[in-house]
Amino acid sequence: MIINGKEYNRENLGKIFDYALLSPDVTKDKVEAHLQRAIKYNVSGVHCNPYWLPLVADTLEGTGIEAGIVPSFPMGCDATYMKLRQIEEYCKMLKGRPSCVDAVTNVGLLKGGDYKGFTEDIREIVKLSHSYGYDVKSILETTLLTDQEIAIATQCVCEAGVDYVKVATGRTGSSDMRVFHIIKDNISGDAKMKHAAMGTINVTEQTIMGLAMGVSMFGTGYAHQIIEEIETYYKDLVINTK
Repeated sequence: MIINGKEYNRENLGKIFDYALLSPDVTKDKVEAHLQRAIKYNVSGVHCNPYWLPLVADTLEGTGIEAGIVPSFPMGCDATYMKLRQIEEYCKMLKGRPSCVDAVTNVGLLKGGDYKGFTEDIREIVKLSHSYGYDVKSILETTLLTDQEIAIATQCVCEAGVDYVKVATGRTGSSDMRVFHIIKDNISGDAKMKHAAMGTINVTEQTIMGLAMGVSMFGTGYAHQIIEEIETYYKDLVINTK
């Protein structure tokens, strides 16, 4: 599959996915099976509930796959210092192994018009995470926002220095492809776009659409299915939107 001049195949498709397993009822057996699929498909990162972070990091050691940190997930409503405490402890636990920080923004601050507080919360997370060499993927929870709020949130998190602008957690509904038009119009610096909250229907087609729109990363628990379906049904697909 070739989209805007870039080829996607079995060797590199996995690297566009943060492979998520974040339901509260996840067991050790499920995590271990998820990790084996992650290694098989060579994904970018594995994002599980923080309790499982040691198991995730130990199992992935030497693979280059990130063990994702998800502070204050899925609400993002903890005080900033509590988020930082979580990140600090998880970073120490990882001992320099590959990771990134997938952080939910404080939506209440944004919707209340406290844009400075909203931005500073993320800025502190970026500062700490970058000190450990880890990217920050900032979750806007766009399903709760108006178009204007999505635009402002994108501007704020980019000002704070995030590496990725991510749409949603999936806990408040499925995200809408249209929001990427708003994000693209307001994104700045070196920040990239991350799709998530894709639901369970047409996830492969959503991925292809996202790539065509300039999305760089996808958060989903269906990475294995998407890779297999692209290889089976869309291997010869060519899209050029530029």
